[in-house]
Parts: sequence; C-alpha cells; structure tokens
Amino acid sequence: MTQEITPEIQDQLNLSALILKKNYKNADLTSWSGFDLENQMHVKQAKRLLSLFGIKSGLHLRNSLQRYENGQMVSHNFEKLASEFRMITTTDFDAKYNAEESPRTKGIYKMVWKYRFSLKKEKLMGYEMAFYIFQMRLGHVLGFINTDEMILRLEEANDTIKSTFSSWSDFHRNVCLGDEYALGATEQDVSKFPGTATLWECYQRLHIEHADWFKTWKK
Repeated sequence: MTQEITPEIQDQLNLSALILKKNYKNADLTSWSGFDLENQMHVKQAKRLLSLFGIKSGLHLRNSLQRYENGQMVSHNFEKLASEFRMITTTDFDAKYNAEESPRTKGIYKMVWKYRFSLKKEKLMGYEMAFYIFQMRLGHVLGFINTDEMILRLEEANDTIKSTFSSWSDFHRNVCLGDEYALGATEQDVSKFPGTATLWECYQRLHIEHADWFKTWKK
C-alpha cells in the first residue's frame, strides 16, 4: 500500500516541481515520483534520467543526495568564484572575461559576477535542494528509496530550504539561477513567453498551471 501524500508532503514535493517539469514535462506532480510506476515508458524515462546522473543503485543515489545536500555540486564552486570576483575591479573582471575562450565559462563568469554579492548567503542552495528532491523522486521509481525514507529526507530538505528562502519566488529564482550556472548559459529574458524550453519558461508555465500551489510559503 502506497503511503498517502498529505498536503504537507505535497508542499514539500512541490519544491522539486520546477526541475521535474523541465526534465519530464508529462510528470504528474501529485504522485511520489512524478512518474507512473505501472507504465514501462515512464519507468524507462526515469531510468534514463538517473543514468545521466550516474545513478544505478541506491548507494549511487545516496552519494549524490549527500553531495547536493552539502552544496558540493554547484554552491561551493559558485562561492569560490564569487569570492574571487568580490576582490577584483570591473576592469580586472572585463580582462578575465574577454581572455576566456569558452562560451560556457564566459556565461558562468557573467552570471557569478552579477550575483557575487546578492547570493553570498544562500549561494545556489535552492537549486541544489530542488535537485536533491528531484533525484530522490526518480530513485523511487526504480525502488532505490522507499516512501518512509523519502518522508524523513523531505522534512529535512524542507527545513533547509525554508530557513534559507522567504518565499516561493525567492526559492524558484534561485533554482533558475542554479540551472543557469550549471549550464553556463546566460540569463533568459523572462518577459518572453513562450520561448525555448528553458527553466525560466518552465517556471512561468508552472505558475500558470498550478497557481494555487505557489502562494503560501509554509514553514
């Protein structure tokens, strides 16, 4: 028998809704995983996503969850670069940016320079914790994690997120910025909709399709 998803649990699962929808637009956000466990095409898609992240067992999953939880995936590198950028002048930054040949790295430089002070406290933890819950939901599809453990981890993740961010908009913006940093892409023009399948677009669609979900920030 599947554990019931209470309104409190649904609110916690929703912390991964943006990342889940970007990676699987047909996801059912009201289920534990977002995937239909009886549908082999859904299971195959979840398995494909997990393999992209190098997750092929429960041990792989828990190792990955620990890295996201500890900020090792993007926050540590973001803060290291942001700290460097807080010590240099605009002229120095321009020289470093122009000397860089990789478009992806240039994108990262531009993003970190812009947010080197404003994300000093939260870094990119919103993105990392959203990914933490997303990977946990994927792992549930293949039986790498059960709902009892998910509930415990969701509570802990929720506490971390709610103590760091003050609203859904602040949290989701951090998720989008983290995705931008991870991809090395420049920030999208959020005034254009629909656009390409960016996380910014998924953010707008999510708030249209599930407007009631993202109004109250329940601590």
